[in-house]
Amino acid sequence: MFSRITVQLPAQGLLFRRLSGSEALSQSFVLQAELLSTDARIDRKSLLGKPVTFTLPTDGLLSAVNPRYINGKITQIGVRSEELGGVRYAVYGLTVESDLWPMKRDRNLRIFQSQTVPQIVQTLLKEYGVNVETRLAGSYRVWEYCVQYQESSFDFISRLMELEGIYYFFRHEADKHTLVLCDAPDQHQAFPGYETIAYHVTPSGGSVTEEGVSQWALSESVTPGMYSTDDYDFRKPNAWMLQARQNPVSPTPGSVDVYDWPGRFVEHGHGEYYARIRQEVWQVEHHMVSGSGTATGIAPGYTFSLLNAPHFSDNGKYLVTSAHYDFEENSYASGDVGATRHNIDFTVLPAAVTYRAKPETPWPKTHGPQTAKVVGPKGESIWTDKYGRVKVKFHWDRLAKGDDTSSCWVRVSSAWAGQGFGGVQIPRVNDEVVVDFINGDPDRPLIIGRVYNEASMPPWALPAAATQMGFLSRSKDGTADTANALRFEDKAGEEHLWIQAQKNMDTHVKNDSSHSVANNHSHYAGGNELYRVETNRVHGVKGGEERLTGQGKIDNVVETYVLGSGTKLRLECGESAIELNANGHINIVGKGFNLFVNGDGHITTSGGKLNLNTSGAQPGTGAPGAGHKGNINQAVVNLFPPKQKGQAAPAAPKAAAAPAKATAAPLANSGDKKSKYNYTVDEMVKKQKGLKAKPVKWDNATKGFVPATEEDIKKYVDPANHMEGKDKYQFVDLSSSSGISKDEMSNFLKDKGTLAGQEQTYLDAAKKYNVNEAYLAAHSALETGNGTSELAKGVMVNGTKVYNMYGIGALDGNAVQTGANYAYKQGWTTPAKAIDGGAKWISDKFVGSGQNTLYKMRWNPASPGTHQYATDVNWATAQTTSMKKMFDSFPNANLSYDVPEYN
Repeated sequence: MFSRITVQLPAQGLLFRRLSGSEALSQSFVLQAELLSTDARIDRKSLLGKPVTFTLPTDGLLSAVNPRYINGKITQIGVRSEELGGVRYAVYGLTVESDLWPMKRDRNLRIFQSQTVPQIVQTLLKEYGVNVETRLAGSYRVWEYCVQYQESSFDFISRLMELEGIYYFFRHEADKHTLVLCDAPDQHQAFPGYETIAYHVTPSGGSVTEEGVSQWALSESVTPGMYSTDDYDFRKPNAWMLQARQNPVSPTPGSVDVYDWPGRFVEHGHGEYYARIRQEVWQVEHHMVSGSGTATGIAPGYTFSLLNAPHFSDNGKYLVTSAHYDFEENSYASGDVGATRHNIDFTVLPAAVTYRAKPETPWPKTHGPQTAKVVGPKGESIWTDKYGRVKVKFHWDRLAKGDDTSSCWVRVSSAWAGQGFGGVQIPRVNDEVVVDFINGDPDRPLIIGRVYNEASMPPWALPAAATQMGFLSRSKDGTADTANALRFEDKAGEEHLWIQAQKNMDTHVKNDSSHSVANNHSHYAGGNELYRVETNRVHGVKGGEERLTGQGKIDNVVETYVLGSGTKLRLECGESAIELNANGHINIVGKGFNLFVNGDGHITTSGGKLNLNTSGAQPGTGAPGAGHKGNINQAVVNLFPPKQKGQAAPAAPKAAAAPAKATAAPLANSGDKKSKYNYTVDEMVKKQKGLKAKPVKWDNATKGFVPATEEDIKKYVDPANHMEGKDKYQFVDLSSSSGISKDEMSNFLKDKGTLAGQEQTYLDAAKKYNVNEAYLAAHSALETGNGTSELAKGVMVNGTKVYNMYGIGALDGNAVQTGANYAYKQGWTTPAKAIDGGAKWISDKFVGSGQNTLYKMRWNPASPGTHQYATDVNWATAQTTSMKKMFDSFPNANLSYDVPEYN
């Protein structure tokens, strides 16, 4: 006879009525229980999560001496009222689960590195307070990188154990239950007292006085004939990784092939092991034995030996793989103590067969790319390995330290990758990269791109520089000023290619090289230059040529040295000169001469006279004079003006037309000058920042002006940032003449409407008010639409036609009328008066007041905060586009520059 099942839990006065549910290998059990009480006011909430133990007595049954316990945690509780045997009871319904219940209800993203699956599993079980016992005998691979990805901790460890062939069961005790990890048949024992269980037919109703097995059924099912798996490891790109294993219990081995890709392995031996695990899963599925019984010791993870089986061949030792419990005490309803039902439906496996859990838990998939931040050890700005891989920190990773321990090495996609050739661009620490995952596997990240963010902006300002593309590197641990660069400017009319080498540059051409420049070419070397030609060299200049040497010059020729001139050949030095003329005349001039020949000497005239010491004779040529050396030295100085900060080489002016004869044609204008200011750029920035009218900048996000930072101000104040391209036009000295002739001015104005024929007016106004003539003409042409605007053609005001060639006084909203009213007040009744008056206004307001450049108009460094043309930090730089367009109209203009120089 069965004794009553009892229950132990924190609440008092509860009686056992029913327990049902399933328990199986590699499953977290879920049981349903009903308990009775005459008290319906038990605090149900306080019982949630609390342990409960059901005690199934075994005394006097078979040979067992210890009771069977079923222990778990209450995860759900409800109550209803029911009358049983004339007594009104509160029936409490409980859901009881294993200690794994919290792991089934969480969700996490987490990275494990350089750990085995048993280590990962035990780490998580320990974190959730699960009692665990390890009986594992196998040797398990170390996973370089393993990710729990948007899944419960239970699903995470389940899929890993299914892959590795690890399974588990629960050992129940009076106050706890323990998860037991197994991987081999010999790790199981019988429940004490139930080493042998006999088969017999149970009387109807399930009430017996002797424990045993009453139902026994066997079945075989077909399983696939072969399992194949394969994978790829980039470190062994040509390795044969395919593994195939036949299923010996299949009716047609090898005929039905299950092929898995990828197999989640990178070593040949691991693939072979995984194939064997899958084969063993099929062996478990092939031979199924099920039964029913009343033996309390039938529990998953335990063995028993069957006696008196229906078929003698079935007698033997078996491992219980699952059990469905149906325990009920009916005596409360019927009053019959014998109305107890203890029944267990179970499945078993021959104990010699290795159990493997079926791989049913899905592996997570990523859904498209995501971004991450490149990381490395403290103090390192580049951290990579021989494959060009980097470490990253994912935005979702709450546990990462943000250093080189944050992830595995992640491969980086390249635009070109071949065998020892291709492109290399290693993402730097703190770069934001785009990461995708091979086959959607979070364990296999791959960097496919890089993106900018607010902390890492593009190398040049956008959208202003949207026509620019290229590459700007950064010297390791360097600043924004230390970089190699290749940049293309594609703006129409301003196309430009910029190349910068931060230190050295080597170009190696293995065959021919051709270099062609359609216009001007400037070459500068800050140190020495070595020029070598193995065979012959031809140097041709179609126009004139001048060479300047600051010190000595030596020409050594092994054989013949010929200097030839078509008309005249001169050698000159100070007070001396020698001149050879094409007509045969030779002139030598000097203050004295010494001719010494260590041998014979001859002076021969053929058919003419030889005059010596002729009184009153005039020299046939002149000498440059005593100041000749100084003139040459000054020409050299002019050729090498001081470099500005950040400037690769001194700016060379636009080359003028080649001279008819060899006269000085320096690459930098002698008229260039420096305006010196007795404070630093940083001090200038602070002066501007402290103004009442604060500097502003345009913000594309808000479509308006916002306060400029000190960094914004410095970007535009520092002249070193504007020495190249169109930016340099903000330093053009508008108070100096460009040397434009009347014919050149007439040619420019000939198709400019009302401006045509006013060339002398412009030239006179420029000279009168000391304003650059090219600027005056081009500025008025730009303002008047090439002389065709209403203000250029004349507007009637109070019966008088007036003209305004510079748009002075023309206000937005009604520019024509306000501009005409201003012209009327100034008396600009003819185009010539408007040109002259406008030139005077420009001179009075700016150029003649010391603000002779766009830079000075904006910043007025002589007196910051007074008479500054604008508050927009970009104003002067923005005007250079129009300024360049103006001066491009005068290709022969000789521009001079006035560059500010701070301490």
